[in-house]
Amino acid sequence: MSYLYYKKIAAVFIFSFLIYFTVPQTNAQNISKIIALVNGIPITQTDFQNRAKFIQSNNSNLNNNQVSNQTIDELINDAIKISAAKDIGITYSEASIRANLDRQLRSQGTSLEDYSKLLQSNLINPQTVIDQRTAAEVWQQYIIQKYRRLANITQEDIKAHKKRLIYDESFHLQKLKISALSITKSFELAENIINNFESCAKNLSIYKDNLNITLEDMFDAKLSDVLEPFATFLEVKYDKFILPIQNIDNDIIVMINCAPKELPSDFQIENELIGKQLEFFGEKELRNLRQDSIIDFKS
Repeated sequence: MSYLYYKKIAAVFIFSFLIYFTVPQTNAQNISKIIALVNGIPITQTDFQNRAKFIQSNNSNLNNNQVSNQTIDELINDAIKISAAKDIGITYSEASIRANLDRQLRSQGTSLEDYSKLLQSNLINPQTVIDQRTAAEVWQQYIIQKYRRLANITQEDIKAHKKRLIYDESFHLQKLKISALSITKSFELAENIINNFESCAKNLSIYKDNLNITLEDMFDAKLSDVLEPFATFLEVKYDKFILPIQNIDNDIIVMINCAPKELPSDFQIENELIGKQLEFFGEKELRNLRQDSIIDFKS
């Protein structure tokens, strides 16, 4: 059946469960009732409530219908991911899932224990986060196993991506134009500026009153704002302070990159681009699996 067909069924189905999301329940049997089966994997009212509360806590601008639609979509997708992973022999340990999540949270200055307490203070069962993380981790393994060999990143891809990163960067540049001197003396002054360079701030204090130097600070400059050939130099020397001295219309120009940039390594860029390719494969695979899945909504 088509994805749109499932969406129509879900819309009718979800409306009947809004009351379980918005009104506290006291009947444990009702809360644990199975509301859908996805490839044999049950989704319960408890799953629905916990995930809906979690989604709403992170998206306060969503109305109840939007929260409900997103909730059932996520729960169905998570079940499909777990089912697909299981079919090719991928297993998981909840203890390992918790340990991985705790490691990530600690790198952000908190812990799974503290985060769980925060969720509970908002009446959200932390298990919904563990379930969400479980589906994400087994899906990642599934996509890597199925599509990693198809991901192909060339040196040209890496070069093009690095160029895009540089063009998106904002630079703080300082241009010193030396005029009214002979070419020889202008070059000597330019070399003196370069050889004694400590910082753009110090240049400003040293040379601002020099009648032979016009100093211009360029803040938040994009590569497209930069005079050639300095733009071309900067594309290669983005991590250097000093760009090559140039003679332009009989003025000697010293261009300084006040805050050199550090871009990801080729290896990091390759991994990032592979990740994007796998993400694309994953989105397509999930759509296909959803088309072929058995999704049975219970009345």
